[in-house]
Formats: sequence, structure tokens, C-alpha cells
Amino acid sequence: MRAVTLPPELADRYHPVPYVGGELADLFAAADVVISRSGAGTVSELTAIGKPSVLIPLIPTGGDEQRKNAGYLASAGAARALLEPNPTAEMLLAELMPLLADPGLRQAMGQAAAKLGRLDAADALCDLLLRAAHYAP
Repeated sequence: MRAVTLPPELADRYHPVPYVGGELADLFAAADVVISRSGAGTVSELTAIGKPSVLIPLIPTGGDEQRKNAGYLASAGAARALLEPNPTAEMLLAELMPLLADPGLRQAMGQAAAKLGRLDAADALCDLLLRAAHYAP
């Protein structure tokens, strides 16, 4: 992580860290908007808790899954996505600032994200695997 000096009026509000572990759920819950990559785990967490986001997919990936994930959430109104291979700070701010300025937009995006969430995904997968195992030769 590159060290950045923040203006004094912002230094108390932002705390860059190199890695987030077990406290990720608490950080997501406290955030008004999440800025993140768009891997499957992140997307499932964001939709499970109904959190608006700006997604910056890791490009390239093997099957381009992060760009597809971000595009899917963006098309559903659940996220904003920077789908270009080399996004700029200006592009990020163009997506982020309207969200920070409009609580109603954040709420609508959060509701759209929650509609995509599958809180029963693990149970559904287990049921499918058990059915498949039952019919396996």
C-alpha cells in the first residue's frame, strides 16, 4: 500500500490499512458506500447486507468474472461499476460523489442489492449436492 498524506481536515475520518480480516463485516455495516473489487465473495456479502457500492473489478481475471459481477450489480441498480481496465481517480469520484450526496440514492441501491442477495445460498448448494449424490451411480 502506498503511503498517502491526507489533508488535516480528513485525517481523522480515513484510516488506510493494508489488510482487513475478521472485522470486514463490521466495516461493511458501518460504511455508507463500499468501494471494492467485485469477486464472488464480496458481491455475495454486499447483496446479503444490502449495501450500495462502487465496484472496481480486477481486470483481467481468467473468466472475466469480476467485470461480469460488477456489471450485473450495476445493471440491477445495486452498484456503480468502473469497468475500464485502468480506472482513474476522476472516474471513481464521478461514480462515488453522487452516492455520497444523495441518501435516497444510497437507500435505493441498497434495496436493489438486497433483492439480489441469496441468504440461503449455502443451504441451496448443500441440497443440490445431496440430491446429486443420491442419484450418482
